[in-house]
Amino acid sequence: MVGDIKHIVVIQSLFDEDKKTGAELYNDTIRMQIEYMQAQNIKMTHSFHNVEDKEALIEILKYYGANSPYIQGGIVIHLEIHGLENLEGLILKNRSIINWEEVSDLFREININTCNKLYVTMATCYGRYLYKGVDPKKKSPYSGYISASQEVTTGEVMEDFTLLFQSLIESSNLVKSYLELEEKGSNFYYKDSERIFEENFQSVRAKLLIDKNLKNEILKEAIEESKRAGKPIPDEEMGNYIFEKALLDIYNLHSNAFKFDC
Repeated sequence: MVGDIKHIVVIQSLFDEDKKTGAELYNDTIRMQIEYMQAQNIKMTHSFHNVEDKEALIEILKYYGANSPYIQGGIVIHLEIHGLENLEGLILKNRSIINWEEVSDLFREININTCNKLYVTMATCYGRYLYKGVDPKKKSPYSGYISASQEVTTGEVMEDFTLLFQSLIESSNLVKSYLELEEKGSNFYYKDSERIFEENFQSVRAKLLIDKNLKNEILKEAIEESKRAGKPIPDEEMGNYIFEKALLDIYNLHSNAFKFDC
């Protein structure tokens, strides 16, 4: 099922003056509940990493990428890292920066090898902008993620993610656990990658429909092709059809990002 989880990975990279919410969440909730409350036959794997800088984060994600072909079942990677105010990525403990495209590329290998079973949760201000790292010509880097679109407080992080992971460890399903959190009221929300694609494509489509220059370029190309083939030159009605067909072709090409052969 979508959202079923067998593995939890927590990665923390917080400033010296910060409360270490990732370590607290891992030690007091995730590790304790899995080890002492989960039945042996459904026991999840779990791990914690405290990283200093961008290079260490890359190394950890590459490690999971290299081992992802052997990971059975869904995996959650939970990030306790600050988000940049300019919405371009993450800032780590030593103030080094990694942009969303770099993060997404590292996630992509894990998601492909787990057959679209990577889920990302982020105790991160402006984490929703992870979507900016998506390349529609490449496979989706994650099945879905939980994040915030604004600044979040330490209290929100601890309260909401404690509830989320308690529920996840009980139910083994991240989507179900998020829906319980949503009922309580939260500034964190869940989005799956396919829905993000649909929303973005419709937004782009709307802009393209009013972009006369682009529409004329597509029509011009169709006219030249018709001339070369000795076919009638498209009129306005046919031009509109050609433009819609071009948009559909783009849609079908990019939708391959969500098709996984496994």
